[in-house]
Formats: sequence, C-alpha cells, structure tokens
Amino acid sequence: MKRLGALAILVAAACGPAAPVPVHVERPVGSADSAAPPVASSGAPIVSSPVVTSARGGTRARGGTRARIEAPHGGAITTLAVTADGASAITCDELGGLRLWPTLDGTTEPRIVDLPRPRDLAIGADPRGFMVAMTDDVGGLVLQVVDADGLTLQRASLEGDPAYAGVAMTSRGAIAWRADQMIVRLGTDGTIGSQLPAEAGQRILDVAVAGDRAVAVIETGAPAPTQRARWITLGAKLSWGAWIDAGTEVGRVIAVSPSGKRLASLGKAGAAPQVIVVDTGTGKVLANEPAPGAVSIGLPDDDHVALATQAGISWIALDTAKPTQKLASTGGPDVVEQGILGVGGGHAIGASNGELMIATPTKVEFLGYELASPAVAAAAPKGQLLIGVGDTFAMLDKDLRAIATPTLGIGAGAAVSSVLWLAGDDWLVEASKIADGATTLSLVDIAHQRTQVIRSGMPIVQTLMFEATTNLVTLSLGDLPGVSTYDRGTHRLDKLAVMPKPKRYEQVELVPVVPAIAGGVQVVVAQMRDRMTLRWLKDPRALDRGVSITVDGSLAGVDRAGHVFVWQNTPTGPLELVVYADGKRTGTLASDGPSVMYPDLAGTRILQVGQRSVTLVTVDGAVKWTHALEGVTEALWLDDGSIAIVSAAGLARLDSATGGVLAARCGWRFGLTTKQHPVSPRVEPVCAQVR
Repeated sequence: MKRLGALAILVAAACGPAAPVPVHVERPVGSADSAAPPVASSGAPIVSSPVVTSARGGTRARGGTRARIEAPHGGAITTLAVTADGASAITCDELGGLRLWPTLDGTTEPRIVDLPRPRDLAIGADPRGFMVAMTDDVGGLVLQVVDADGLTLQRASLEGDPAYAGVAMTSRGAIAWRADQMIVRLGTDGTIGSQLPAEAGQRILDVAVAGDRAVAVIETGAPAPTQRARWITLGAKLSWGAWIDAGTEVGRVIAVSPSGKRLASLGKAGAAPQVIVVDTGTGKVLANEPAPGAVSIGLPDDDHVALATQAGISWIALDTAKPTQKLASTGGPDVVEQGILGVGGGHAIGASNGELMIATPTKVEFLGYELASPAVAAAAPKGQLLIGVGDTFAMLDKDLRAIATPTLGIGAGAAVSSVLWLAGDDWLVEASKIADGATTLSLVDIAHQRTQVIRSGMPIVQTLMFEATTNLVTLSLGDLPGVSTYDRGTHRLDKLAVMPKPKRYEQVELVPVVPAIAGGVQVVVAQMRDRMTLRWLKDPRALDRGVSITVDGSLAGVDRAGHVFVWQNTPTGPLELVVYADGKRTGTLASDGPSVMYPDLAGTRILQVGQRSVTLVTVDGAVKWTHALEGVTEALWLDDGSIAIVSAAGLARLDSATGGVLAARCGWRFGLTTKQHPVSPRVEPVCAQVR
C-alpha cells in the first residue's frame, strides 16, 4: 500500500497544476471586478492595466485611440476560426493582419482587430461582442474580448511556460491544452476555472468541441504508440468521459458533428491522406475514403464531411451503403494553397486568398469586395472621385463611400486603362481590348450613356491630360502626340496640332498649363531622347516653337504654373530635383530619394510620393509635412483642396495643409456572390496604415 501511495503522489505531482503562470490583463476602467486584482488558480494576483472605453465605443489603451476600421485583408488568409453557429468568424492573413467578420451574410464588412500573429485561433460569443482566443508560435496564449467593431474591451496574455499547444472555444469559454498535458478552461480575464490532466503515459494531440462536450485525441503507449479518441465533459468541472470506439489509429486532426453523433479524423494511409468517420455511439465506420490534398476537416452536420484542400472545399456524403465524394467548390487557379476550414450553422467556411468561401454540399458563395484594388482613379467635381477596375466603377463622395456605379460604355471584352473628367457628365475614357491590347479613346456622357469614339486602334495606352481654363486636351507618350480642344457646348473634341511620329527611342509628353500663372504659356513640351528638350509654348497649334532648353536628366513632372521638375545627377553622384521655368533653372527641391511628383492645382506645392512615404513641399523647397505610407500608386489633387492617396489596397483623403487624414476606405461593393472576387494585393491596406 505504501508503494501504491507513493506512486499516486508521483503521478499527481507530474500531472498536477504547474507553477503560477504570469498573466497580463487589460480591462475597462470601472468594471465590476476592477476594484481588486484578479487572482490566478494558484492564488497569485494577476497584473492588470486599464483599457478606457471611448465615447463612440472604441478603446484607448496606454494612451492610444482608434475607431472602427473596415478593411479587406492585405494578402491570403492563413488562419481562420468560426463561431459555433457559423454566423461570425475571425481570420489572419499572410502579413499578420487580423479581421473580425461580425456577420457572414454580406451585410457587415470585416474589421481590423489588434492582436499579434496567431498560430491557432478560436472565437465565441460574449455578452459584450466576441471572445477571441489565440496561441502564438512560442506557446503563449492571448484571450481578448472585442466588440462588434473589433475594438478591444479586455485582454489577458498568458506566458508560454508551460507552452500552450492549442485552443478551442466552448459555450462555457475557452479551453486550451498545454505541453504539460493539462487541459484548462479559462475565463476572459485569464484565470483558470477548471483543469484536467491527462492520465499517466498519455499525450493530448488535438481537441474538438461539440455542444457541451469535446473529444480529445490521446496518444498512449511506447515504443509503438496508439491514438484513440476520448470524450471530455464540459460541465462545471472538466472531466474525462468514455473512450470512443473508433479504433487505435485515430488521425491527429479530428472533427465532431454538432450533435456529437459523428467523429471524423484525418490521418494517413501510407503517404496519402485518409478520412475515417465513425458513429460515436456504435463505433460503426460510416466512411473510409481517400482525401487527396486534404489538410483540414469539418462536420457541419451528421450527414456530410467537409474537407479543406488546396483547391477549395470538397464533400463526402455519409451514405452508409456507398460513401461518395463530391467536389462542391473550388476557388479557381488563383487560390493560395492553404486548406483552412471552419464549420458552423450547417456551413463549411474556408478561404480563397483574402476572402471567405461559405459552402454547403450544393452551393458555394464568396464573401468579399468586388472592388478593393482600384486600377483607375480620377478626380471628379465637388471633391469626389471615380475609381474602378476592368469595367467595374464607383463614384465616391468626400468620405470615400460609393454613391453611384456609373457605366463607361467600353463594351464587352475590354478594360478601362485611364479616365479623365472634362465637365458636366463628359469623361474621356481610354479602354483596351483584353484580347489584343488595341486601345480606343472615347468621349463618354455617363449620365445619358452616349459615347463618341475619338480615336481607335491605338497600339498602346497613352497619357491623357486636361486643363479646364483653356479646354486643352493632350495625348502623350504614344505614336502621335497631339493637342485638342474640348467644346463644352457641343460636347466635341477637335484637333489643334499633332506632332510627327516620334523616332525610335524618343518619347514626347505634352502638358497643358494655366496661362494666367504660367506667364502666358499654354503647353509645356518635354521631348525625351538621349538628352531632354523642354519647350514652353504660348500657341498650342505650334508645337515646335517657344522658349526651349536642352538638359541632361529625366522628367519628374510639370505643374500648372509651367514649372518643370527634372531629376539630375550632381557632381558628387546623388540625384537632385531641379526646377526649370521659361527656359531657366530656378532652383532645387528637397528629396530623400527617387519619388513621383504630383503638383497641386495652383502651381505652388508638390506632393512627392516615395516608396515608404508621401511628402508635401513648396516650389521654393520648403517641406510642409511627411506621411509614412507604403504602396502608394498615385495621388490626385481634388477641387476642394484635399489630396486623394491611391494605393493597391484602398484610398485615403488627406488635408493638404496639415497632412491629416480626412477619410480612408479600403473596399467597395462588399457582399456575397457566386463568383470569386479579384485576388487581394499583397500589401497592407492604407486604412490600416493611416490609423
């Protein structure tokens, strides 16, 4: 008896509670339990710090503030978790950005959540919004309560000693299993409400939740280990239940149907994945099927198995007479190989690059943005913007929200390459055929759906520019650069002058300017060969006349006052940005390196767009402000004085005087469709950058 008692003491010591785990908790000031610090299971106090709730429901932690941020992912989704009812989800992308999807019905856009990059994710309902649990790559655990906007209300961080191997969400809160073979149930503040050690010689490989119970995959025995499935009761206290008659080779990845009647496991038959489904009550095998490419598994109901593969979601119908496998959905050739899956509400939820796939055995829908990465953007009247990609366009108000979906009349099989507002409802539109690249220039009345073809069969897309004070339109960087005049009354475009076809290795850019602030000059010509010739023309019909100068360097831009900005090498090597006007060098501009120039409408300021920042400078070289922004593809000066920043992942509108953010938006036309949306660019959305 003494020897048995000693053995029991040794087992208890091995499987009992580990040393107290440091926990850091952030909670709202003034909450019911904020008067006294929370206490861990060992009795040690948990260090806490406040999170102050803002008036609009946001949070302020450690002196920082932010409001709700709606944005698509900045790359392919790599981690996913779904609530038990299948109504909400949380995801992480390849750049480490997390998004809360409060609903999956197409009515609510994903919101940015502030969490570190997770290894494993779980999500459940909370009276205040959602409870999110995650493990990281070093075995730490974070428990975070967020509201429906994704804003943090409370956070508890548990250090990974012992390391946390996985986490799942139950109706009673999060459960996690640790490297010391202990399963614990945790409160939102990180305290342990109950714990369940594995028995001697056992190792916990995976846990799946179903209703008020869970199933664990237990590895036992050495040197030839076996893997079996065992129930866990999720009552007031965690406790072990009966072993499930599913054999001794249960796969390391398991799923349980919501009723608990079916257990599916994903293992290996040799080198190939194999899925086995059993009736948990009788142990009867309902399916034993090859699962090529499958890396994750789910049981949305008692009758179907969902498999996440590199190509999408496939299904197995549990017909006991003859199990069959049916491919219900694929994401197409652009799907990133990831194979992640969540189930709930009778649906299987997977990921197709940066959007969600919501599938049943007979239907698949894609939840995302039809227009998230604008390829074309143009300034519109009253501070508005027109953006689009292909033949999908949206008119945006000052808050960058879509107020109209104009049609540009480009015809089937073509995509808009550039667009320019002239006056009223008249727009110049360049569109190229997808098949052969042939480009057409048209004058389009978008209100009345009238299109006049100005020029067709152009071999390349050319640069369009318009000056409203002179009604001059220029076409540059093509085979026949020229100047036309726009007649607002007759809605016509009439040619004034055309330059000879440029010689090989020659490019010509024609820029219309404002005579009143450019000393009477109407057009600036930049003729680029081995050296560059600049001309300032007062007569747009005589493109070979005017004050001229030939310089070494490359053109950076021209403003409406006739200032020409040229990149030139200095005697010591570094580039400098030199300013020319009316045939003379007038000064230089400050610059931290190569950048693209976007002059304002008055000819007094220039926005310099670099790789990692945008900077506003005056023509006399004074730096006004700098904004750290990456991935900017274009900047537009709007007629209300603000600046629209265009990126591959969204837009921002800045106050030109201060650089302050007036609005930001990173996706339009959000919803559910039966067709996969365009692939997300691999770049952090501008909405996340400017917050």
